[in-house]
Amino acid sequence: MPSSSERLRVLLTISDLRGGGAEREFSLLVKHLARQRFAPELCFWRSEFAWERPPDLPVHMLEKTRPWHLPRVVRAMAQLVDELRPDLVFSQLHYVNLVTGTALATTRHRPAWVCRQVNDPRREMRGPFAIWARHALRRADRAVGCCDAVSRAMTRHLRLDPGRVGTLRNMVDLVSVEERSREPLPVQCDPSVFTVVHAGRLHPQKNQALLLEAFSRQPAPAELWMLGQGPLEEKLRAQASRLGIAERVRWLGFRSNPYPFFRAADCFALSSDHEGLPNTLIEAMACGTPAVSTRCPFGPDELIEDGVSGLLTPVRDVDAFAAALRELCENRERAAALGRAARTRTLRDFDTAAVCASYEDLFETVVEERRRLEDGRSTLEFPVRHKSR
Repeated sequence: MPSSSERLRVLLTISDLRGGGAEREFSLLVKHLARQRFAPELCFWRSEFAWERPPDLPVHMLEKTRPWHLPRVVRAMAQLVDELRPDLVFSQLHYVNLVTGTALATTRHRPAWVCRQVNDPRREMRGPFAIWARHALRRADRAVGCCDAVSRAMTRHLRLDPGRVGTLRNMVDLVSVEERSREPLPVQCDPSVFTVVHAGRLHPQKNQALLLEAFSRQPAPAELWMLGQGPLEEKLRAQASRLGIAERVRWLGFRSNPYPFFRAADCFALSSDHEGLPNTLIEAMACGTPAVSTRCPFGPDELIEDGVSGLLTPVRDVDAFAAALRELCENRERAAALGRAARTRTLRDFDTAAVCASYEDLFETVVEERRRLEDGRSTLEFPVRHKSR
């Protein structure tokens, strides 16, 4: 392996690695980033690690646990960059991006910077946050979205230079998903019962209230598996009781391995009001499970071809969502065909090696571009090897 002086020094930062799709994505990137080309180091705000943290990499903690820690964390981030002198900084999640951009404005050392947005910036960056983001993210060599729609929204809402905006889709470890999906299912499953599975934070964004209402209209025998935890659990349990489906809903909590549930279920349901590019949907499709999803901004309609690899319904339309579930329940052959098409789609477009290569190409390009800029020779090219079909 080349020495660290011959490899690009990369500082990758996110708030933590507690459960969540963006955190899992970050963990995969760190794990698969080519060590022969890059010398990565990690920066976190909190010591919370639900996902894998490679043991071979240096870790730096900024200790942000309260809103009023912000000024201290900005200073600490700037000091870390000046101390490490990385060739490139990569940040993920909107608030981490804002802090990183603010810190980089004060550093003596000016590395290349790539920031990645994984959700709708119009919702996450409103009012004063939008003003802050417009100033902070303009310093990025590249601002990338997790899907084309998020990238377009960043360009418009944050008024970014389109030449510096692009898309890097989610990385899914499909080999691991396949292997782990074949582990024993830790609950009893009756093949004669139509089983719907949902995975996600119990949070208003995910609109599980719509899912419960739609599921209540499914004729028995049917069962709903709810994987996840969050602030709405008590309220949602109460709703299930009011709807008379408490005995047909299993509250299974957060699962580090949800894939046996995906594989065993007859249908995956995503009822969100908005998304970025939902990992759980990609992973369920990789397991060959047909999905019913809202056509929410953003992501599902870039993953599912309606009627071919899943079913899409309007946002907050309970009748349409219930009808789509009922269609799969009543036509198992159609459901199986949708599941096969979904699996083919994910295997083609979300392979870890291909997506990671896109990250690596981009990192090398922006570093070279920054060096040319310092030499008075600049280029604005956004190469992405991995494209969704």
